[in-house]
Amino acid sequence: MKVAFDGLQEILQRLGNLPIEEDDENRAVNKAANIVKKAVQEEVTANGWSFENEIKTKRAKDGEAKVHSGKAYQAHILEGGRSAGSKYALKNGKRQKVTWGPIAPNPFFTRGFEKSKAEAMKTMEDEVKKVLGL
Repeated sequence: MKVAFDGLQEILQRLGNLPIEEDDENRAVNKAANIVKKAVQEEVTANGWSFENEIKTKRAKDGEAKVHSGKAYQAHILEGGRSAGSKYALKNGKRQKVTWGPIAPNPFFTRGFEKSKAEAMKTMEDEVKKVLGL
């Protein structure tokens, strides 16, 4: 039996068809998620931000793991950017106009994923081969 994967979608489809236990499948996915997590943390550090320890992985369940920003609530703004705007809000008990400037997108999650995708897929492939004895 030959095992080789060409893309992420193909990996996910073929993992469901291989004769391996769900725990083994989840272990392979978790290892790949940790590789992506590390790459995203490197992107955060490279940009001089201080929330690299907030990048977390959610353990695989049903062959799917998640890498997310944990309690770094500003991460989505840094990733996708923000347009300028204003609104009225209570400030020191008075209604005042609050304004904010635009923030250009800095897709660090996307860069981290793209940078680590090949290594993550190779790791998953190696884990599956190990389980299947190939």
